Amino acid sequence: MTQITIYNAQGAETGKLELDPTLLDKAVRRPLLKEALIAHLASQRQGTHKTKKRDEVAGGGKKPWKQKGTGRARAGSTRSPVWVGGGHAKTVEPRDYAYQLPAGQRRIALLSGLRYRLEKGGIKAVEGLDALKKPDTKSIAAFLKKVGLAGKGTLLVSEGHQEALYLSARNIPRAAVSERRNLNAGTVLQHSNVIFTKSALDALVKELHAAKKESA
Repeated sequence: MTQITIYNAQGAETGKLELDPTLLDKAVRRPLLKEALIAHLASQRQGTHKTKKRDEVAGGGKKPWKQKGTGRARAGSTRSPVWVGGGHAKTVEPRDYAYQLPAGQRRIALLSGLRYRLEKGGIKAVEGLDALKKPDTKSIAAFLKKVGLAGKGTLLVSEGHQEALYLSARNIPRAAVSERRNLNAGTVLQHSNVIFTKSALDALVKELHAAKKESA
């Protein structure tokens, strides 16, 4: 069993929750995590790079000089790739870099990533942060400072959409907020610390136990 520390919204420790790492995955699947991270990062690439071909560059309608008798090399257009300001010989076109692993692999990668964070002591829980009625960046920053995570990569995971929590944390450097249902292995691996709201952690544990019973 591995213990997960539970804090209140002020950063004081209120208890611990024991979680069997094997509920998440039998072992940390490093090759699968690598593939999941590469897919996640690839999906974030914009792919808007573009260079112009010779027929897309302005000008070049007139032959620069006559074909023979000048002593210079033959030239048909100033838009040739060998001219300054000409088009590119091998152009780069916009493309979509995104790709996804199969759904089953994505699920296993997420659980394996959570096990990895659990073994490293990077999973914690907090009570009260999801009860914010309005954005309060100062209280979130104070909480992170109190638990020693100020300035460190931290992912706050809520159960369902928490608008106030999202707005409170979005301006804090290296902090991010995600709904539990939107978690993926890439996001977990990009943040050294994953803090679940108590309701999100309870829902995850309940889901894991239900899955274990089904497989038994």
